[in-house]
Amino acid sequence: MSHIVDIHTHCVLPSRDDPFGVAHVLRGTLVGRNSVSNFRNLPAVSYVEMTDFDLQQDVSARAGLTRRIVSSPFSAEAITQVSTSPAMDIVKHGNDQIAKIVARSPHTLFGMGHVNPLDPAQVVEAQRCMGPLGFKGILVCSSWHGRFIDHPESFAFWEWAEDCGAPIFIHPPRAPIGSDQDMGQYKLDELVGRPFDTAMGLARMILSGLLDRYPKLNIVVAHMGGGLLPVMGRLNFGWRLGCEGMPEQAKIRCKLLPSEYLKRLHVDTMGLWGPHLRQAVEVFGADRVLFGTDFGPVPIDPREHVDLVNALPISDAQKQDIFWRNADRLFGLGLASEGLQ
Repeated sequence: MSHIVDIHTHCVLPSRDDPFGVAHVLRGTLVGRNSVSNFRNLPAVSYVEMTDFDLQQDVSARAGLTRRIVSSPFSAEAITQVSTSPAMDIVKHGNDQIAKIVARSPHTLFGMGHVNPLDPAQVVEAQRCMGPLGFKGILVCSSWHGRFIDHPESFAFWEWAEDCGAPIFIHPPRAPIGSDQDMGQYKLDELVGRPFDTAMGLARMILSGLLDRYPKLNIVVAHMGGGLLPVMGRLNFGWRLGCEGMPEQAKIRCKLLPSEYLKRLHVDTMGLWGPHLRQAVEVFGADRVLFGTDFGPVPIDPREHVDLVNALPISDAQKQDIFWRNADRLFGLGLASEGLQ
């Protein structure tokens, strides 16, 4: 027997409590089994799968998934926008909720914490996640309330992450870049805005020199890198042309050709399009692609993701790397000790 490890799955426990006084803003209107919210004029469906833990477990098991790393990317980032409660209290509450979810099935689940990397005070919470809570990594949004994660305020977090080797999963926020520009239409905030929030965040980390400053970070990027790969050629020619005569804030500071930094990144498989997945494997290599489904908020049968990996024109050994070995190595899950092939 082998494993399939889903590193990108989200769950939120249903609750009648409203500890931060934001239910009137964030909770949606029931439509059948789901609910529809309108946070910041961005209509979105919250599917029942996001809060139905037992359903998640059943669907995942039937798809052949044997382990899942559970996280919650939007709760703290969204709640801190509309609540007057201290941000640390909100972030800690979200991480405690993930710990409660993991405790419901500790043999199949691992936890991933969530902090704001732009708040140096939250490094202590990241330490709690990786220590007492026993989580396997830290999720950070590619931007937090419109500010990207290359700013100097993030340096304390990145220094901690590099020093301890914590895996960092970069995921887009609830309301992404451009969300105030008619993205309430056609679900554009989710379908276009979020992948390009990821692209902007990663581009800034590269071009600012942050990845030169912290070259040993263990980074995994959601959604096959979001919109990063389509713009890599542009980042490269911008670097090659140079910035002579431009104001200081406009100058590109990275030491290497931007595409060289892709060697330092991992991505997940979430995207549900074979050509993009094949490109991700070609660019990053089968040893730096990890299986992920975004199941919960994206309630599409995980078997479709499994089938896409199985259809890749790579060896069976490389498929096993994607399905579980890369996750086992990067997140330290301890699965190899079970004698799997």
